[in-house]
Amino acid sequence: MENVGSMPVQASQILNDFKSSGIIESMHGPDTQIHQIDNVENATTESLVFVADSEFVQPAQAAAPAGIVTTEKLAGEFAEQTQSAIFICSNVKLAHAKLRTAYADRDVRESEWEQIHPSAVIHESVRLASDVMIAPGVVIGRDVQVGAGSVIMSNSVIEEGTRIGADTVIHPCVVIGYNSELGDRVIIKSSCTIGSEGFGFAADSKGKHHRIPQLGKVVIENDVVLGANCNIDRATYKETRISAGCKFDALCHIAHNVFMDQDCIVVAQTGVAGSVQIGKRVIISGQAAISDHIVIGDDVALVHRAGVMSDIKTPGVYAGIPTQPVKQYFKNIAVQQKLTELRKKVQEMEKKLASLTDT
Repeated sequence: MENVGSMPVQASQILNDFKSSGIIESMHGPDTQIHQIDNVENATTESLVFVADSEFVQPAQAAAPAGIVTTEKLAGEFAEQTQSAIFICSNVKLAHAKLRTAYADRDVRESEWEQIHPSAVIHESVRLASDVMIAPGVVIGRDVQVGAGSVIMSNSVIEEGTRIGADTVIHPCVVIGYNSELGDRVIIKSSCTIGSEGFGFAADSKGKHHRIPQLGKVVIENDVVLGANCNIDRATYKETRISAGCKFDALCHIAHNVFMDQDCIVVAQTGVAGSVQIGKRVIISGQAAISDHIVIGDDVALVHRAGVMSDIKTPGVYAGIPTQPVKQYFKNIAVQQKLTELRKKVQEMEKKLASLTDT
């Protein structure tokens, strides 16, 4: 559920909005009016706060906020909190995400500009839903389609033949290359490049490199988020595909022909080389690197700047260069820290063996 209302909101309305989805299971206490969502440290008597750990119980008690979202286990700590509505849920962090999105997110459709700014350059063949918002300096090429509720912010460029779904937000200075496809509720943050030419060259006998035109496309499915300055290359022939629900931090690069399955997390400064196949729910932590034509299976996590040079098909946590199961990695790291000491011991043993041989 997205953008169901705005503050202030009654506690009973929050329960009504989120009980059917299971995000909020129940509510106890008064039907207070909630004016803002705050962290516990800055809460007032008009705030809604989230308490997932016992360390935040006492500060929440002291703040006496209008509403507290917490677990069944911690709810008893607030039994005497007669001025607060107590919301019970099983996943406080998820409730935080959903409630803040619903009531306190930035409204990207609020603008000081006209719905379509006169400085935007839009080809006559473009098809825009009636409520699409186009900010100053936007350029939209031939035969582009943009779905209902979408927003294209200042100085972005949408090249010909691109398809953009509903409720998608394209932040300033984004470039979306020709024939790209974006689904619904996609968020592309500032300075991303979608559908740039993949890195393809052929070397001749003299070592000179000759460009191989990359004429495929990029497909980004529903509910994908790309952080600032990400780059997704178009495919050589067919498509580079980012499947539904994937989330990217800033400064990530995805090369040509990559397929990434649903609900992956990719953290900043990750690089994925060409023709990699990535399964569902894969987590790639910061500064990881995956070599070309690698297959990563479902539910794999890559940590500690993992450098993947061969397939990983078994679920689990992997680290290191080359990658290895994380427990083995940490054991090896512990040994590496003692290499100088081990070297000295080996040298001493060699000297003793040499002396025994001499005798």
